[in-house]
Amino acid sequence: MTRPDFVVTGSTVWACEQIAAYLKPELEGTEQQLDRVQTVERHIGKFETPVDVKRWIANRDGGIRIAAIRVSNYESIGNRIVGTVSFVAYVFTTDQFGYQKDTRAEVIAGKLAGLLLRRGALPTAYSKAESVRGDNLYSAQVDELGLAVWAVSWTQQWYLDVEMDLGTLDDFLRFGIKAEVADDAPQLEGLVDVPQ
Repeated sequence: MTRPDFVVTGSTVWACEQIAAYLKPELEGTEQQLDRVQTVERHIGKFETPVDVKRWIANRDGGIRIAAIRVSNYESIGNRIVGTVSFVAYVFTTDQFGYQKDTRAEVIAGKLAGLLLRRGALPTAYSKAESVRGDNLYSAQVDELGLAVWAVSWTQQWYLDVEMDLGTLDDFLRFGIKAEVADDAPQLEGLVDVPQ
């Protein structure tokens, strides 16, 4: 069986990839650069539980995950599709070289917000970032994982009809599943390897 084509126009995937590429040079760095993180990349959506956070942060000392949460308005402008997208960038940090994780997360989140508001930021977007805000996502469960998490959220209009080269996307090799088969039945949970 051959792998079928998958056209990704009309999605927010391209926008998230553009945002990650814009932030990487300013926020991705080495462990010696305490105002940066190990990796900046696109994420599938919200982090619902500390287990979700733990699964992603394993083997990393910090990172930024960018997700499109919703498209609140689609418009046809000329022959293009533009959408008003709500984004969130999750900033994860650990204690490093005696510097507290919460201080690092707050500093990096502020730096990220400033980059979004910079004149000429994200030139491939249809509009500038609006309603930029930061939220401290502290919880005892996340703190027990040795992490601090901040979320920087904003809305922005993006072209949603840009076709992407699928070779630039991560390979879809595995996914996690949680499902309830019936009321009061044990929850089905596991990882599925996708045939390639």
